[in-house]
Amino acid sequence: MRLELGTFTVDEIRFGATTSWSNNILEIDRDTLIAEIMKDQRVTSVSLEIVRPGESVRITTVRDVIEPRVKVSGPGTVYPGICGRPVATVGKGRTHRLAGMGVVEVAAVPLYLNPGMGGYVDRAMINMQGNGDLSPAFSRLQNLCVVLEIDPDLHVHDRNEAAHTAALLVSDTLAETTRHLEPPVLETFELTDVDPSLPKIAYILCQHSPEHHAGSVRGWGDHLYGITRLHPPWVIHPNEMLDGALTFDNSWGFVNDPMLTELYSRHGIDLNFVGCIVIRTRWSSQSEKDVTSQQAAKTARMLGADGVVAVGMVGGNDFMEAVRTAQACELEGLATTFVVVEDEPSDGGPPILEPLPEVRSIVSVGLGRKDLSPNPVPPVERVIGPSEITLDLSTGVGTVDAKGEMPFGRSGLVWTGLESRTSCFEY
Repeated sequence: MRLELGTFTVDEIRFGATTSWSNNILEIDRDTLIAEIMKDQRVTSVSLEIVRPGESVRITTVRDVIEPRVKVSGPGTVYPGICGRPVATVGKGRTHRLAGMGVVEVAAVPLYLNPGMGGYVDRAMINMQGNGDLSPAFSRLQNLCVVLEIDPDLHVHDRNEAAHTAALLVSDTLAETTRHLEPPVLETFELTDVDPSLPKIAYILCQHSPEHHAGSVRGWGDHLYGITRLHPPWVIHPNEMLDGALTFDNSWGFVNDPMLTELYSRHGIDLNFVGCIVIRTRWSSQSEKDVTSQQAAKTARMLGADGVVAVGMVGGNDFMEAVRTAQACELEGLATTFVVVEDEPSDGGPPILEPLPEVRSIVSVGLGRKDLSPNPVPPVERVIGPSEITLDLSTGVGTVDAKGEMPFGRSGLVWTGLESRTSCFEY
């Protein structure tokens, strides 16, 4: 499986008479793009807003950040399976990307019928002021916000699909500007045959499934070829990741995963990268969790791996499959490095929920629940999205002014519900 990835850097986004990319400037015909989005009768209103790094802007009700990518050759489409897109296996041919920018999907639409079961509307925000060189990835991007209102009378699944379809339409339209251009940077990704004496390494990603608390197999969350439901461990080629096989919630992060690109860059030098395994977390019982973890370890062994890098998630339910997978890999004789966000210790619990003795190599990428810094996130001059938001505060759920000082959250990014996975893409 061979993939060429062409990169077109975006240093500036501006509205103009046409939609085109030239000399690192992306020009967007706003009126035409809005008209295309509004052809979907499920969308009741839409606006497009440009935001730049360092601006005093807070983006609320963020649902996803998408890097515009387009298949120039090869089967399938980038970000396959979701919103009715083809499910053909991706990862071959050539894909073009607009680097340095994000399409930010902004909509006050819950993920599930019961927002209290994890389908929160207000929990995801981006603070563009950032924190200098320490700014999280999304606040360092040139961002185009797609601010949507969706027909509230629709079923929640249809509202989700309408919002994300609109964001993907924008992403596709922008990426199409590069189809017939020669990329300034062209990289090739292929797991070629290498020295058989090199250690064989597999990459295991532990991804949340919303099935059990969404009350539906159509629950919105991390989509793998459009599927969010609980499923057994799934082997995928790293090129599929680069083409967006894993998408939504953090689409930009998945296709720019630094662990994947680091493993790829060392393939044939000091390791043999044998592939990726995606497992689902949030099974109902411990026995189901253990089956998943042990099957993941067995699958890694059957890939011929000598070692594993497993990226886990903070918290309770999601964490159990992740840490047990690291344990099962070690018991299978695989040298395992467990990359995880720590839980914050204010409740008196351990930073690693289940500190199993077999998990001996742990890389912490920081705290995933709260920012323990005494300095709150400062107020901003402009808000994109709802001006009042509901947060789970230390005193209970409450409504706050989105323009004002935030009581918690990272200096560049307030992403209280998804920070565990965004942190793993920023180490």
